[in-house]
Amino acid sequence: MTAPRKGAGKAGEDVRTTRVPRGVRATAAAVTGVVTVGALAAVAVLGDQWAQSWTGAEQQAVAAGTRTVGVQPADATLVCPTPVALPDGADVGDQQFDATPVPTTSGLGAFVLGGAEDGARTTALGGKESEELATGEAAAAWQGGVDATRVLRATPVADEPFRAAGTMGSVTTQGDLRGLGAGACTAPSTSQWLVGGSTEVGSTATLTVQNPSEQPATVALDVYGPGGPVALGGQGTFTVAPHEQVTTRLESVAPEQGRLAVNVRAAGARVNASLQTQAIDGLLPAGVDLLTAGASPRESLAVGAVRSRGEAVDDPHAPRLRLLAPGEKDGTARVTVYGPSGPVVLRGADEVELEAGAVTDVPLGGLPDGWYTMVVDADVPVVGAARTDQPGRQPDDSVVDGTPYDVAWSAAQPVHASDGAGPAGQLAVPGGVRTGLTLAAVSPDRGPDADPEGTAGVTVRVYDASGAEIGSEDVELTAGVTTPVALEDVVAEGTAPAGVSVDRADGGSADLALTWAAVLRADDGTDDSGALLAAAAPTAAVTTPGAVEVRTVDAG
Repeated sequence: MTAPRKGAGKAGEDVRTTRVPRGVRATAAAVTGVVTVGALAAVAVLGDQWAQSWTGAEQQAVAAGTRTVGVQPADATLVCPTPVALPDGADVGDQQFDATPVPTTSGLGAFVLGGAEDGARTTALGGKESEELATGEAAAAWQGGVDATRVLRATPVADEPFRAAGTMGSVTTQGDLRGLGAGACTAPSTSQWLVGGSTEVGSTATLTVQNPSEQPATVALDVYGPGGPVALGGQGTFTVAPHEQVTTRLESVAPEQGRLAVNVRAAGARVNASLQTQAIDGLLPAGVDLLTAGASPRESLAVGAVRSRGEAVDDPHAPRLRLLAPGEKDGTARVTVYGPSGPVVLRGADEVELEAGAVTDVPLGGLPDGWYTMVVDADVPVVGAARTDQPGRQPDDSVVDGTPYDVAWSAAQPVHASDGAGPAGQLAVPGGVRTGLTLAAVSPDRGPDADPEGTAGVTVRVYDASGAEIGSEDVELTAGVTTPVALEDVVAEGTAPAGVSVDRADGGSADLALTWAAVLRADDGTDDSGALLAAAAPTAAVTTPGAVEVRTVDAG
């Protein structure tokens, strides 16, 4: 372990009721692994002898009509984005200007900690084609090539932090899809927000909705643009069959939207959603990425892994922050910028006016070169993300002149109050990319005249595809400063990371919240190292309860 360092470095519920004769109470319970519903009125049938054998705490629970019952957690599921692919019908024209002159290489990284390593596996969306994760002394991990949707499945251990993560990445070195598209695997839910992309001429936005469950899902889309909510008519509602996925070209249902945000709502079953964004500028590739769900609407958000190359204020390729207040009220947001040397005053971001339902971009040009974290505080719930453009160059034998760009969208994360300890999250690493982290300690006082104070320590641990820990580093974070950490500096030369965990260390300022994100880089075959760029958010650790409260119900 290296010495601590300070500052910059490299960068549902299922209920079954039994009908019994009048006057008799029956216990009816169905367990889904998370929620249990039942009855304890069987005391009336079995007599007092049973009740008298209980402890005082149990008798008090009966008096209150409830009792704690242990349950075995069910499998947890993380569904990964579909690999990057050219939309149907997009590859047309002269062979000299082939949209896909080279194949796309896609890989998945999967990673499990927290006592759930045994039996962890990846499968196809339907549960078949199972691939066991390698279980090592410290973790379970897997890296490999993929050509379709994969699902990470593992069984949590009751009352222990469950730490699982997956990341899918696709690399294309030439053509319209030139770029690194990467996205985190996410848990199914009934509502997911994806912020980023465009449907203007030259841009595509392909939405994929996946249903990993045994029940059909009815999905409704809410699409927002610069002018507010976009009317989709009947094209905004569809059904996704069990273990299937549905793809929608948003430029067909919501054309000419220069700024996009999408809410995917589901009924009947929980779903996952991802958005592939791709653009061309004439004949030049203008970036590709995979967007996965960010934080749901809330009044405080953090967006990490934002890169400035020192662009001018009016540079169209300067980074930008995208915000949406999806409710019915207009609002105001304030953006606090944490840079490599501390807070930075960003003119025009101190008071950002938000029109309800309208997607707003906040330009971030004028920032000095470096990595940044944006913290957003608003008086209405908002969603958000940030975009970074990465310039490259054409191959020597290219018949097209100009500068190609790749694009990285970084999804917003919640800003949680900190208790000064506890796990901070984990992230899987797909093979063939170089990975760095950007970490920041967020002060609770983010007013215009605030001066962040204090430090927070974290421990970064890195694991390989065999599940072995291959390196660790203690990092001291100063409040208001974004600190980059390159994983290649944490591990020995020649070793390849497959997963990384970040944990809060003891000590430091307990009121500082921690936020971090990952930066992924790949080469494009030219002399520009790391010319392809993507960002990924970590997966938070969650604790699965090993017991639930049951209560009396009258089924008579």
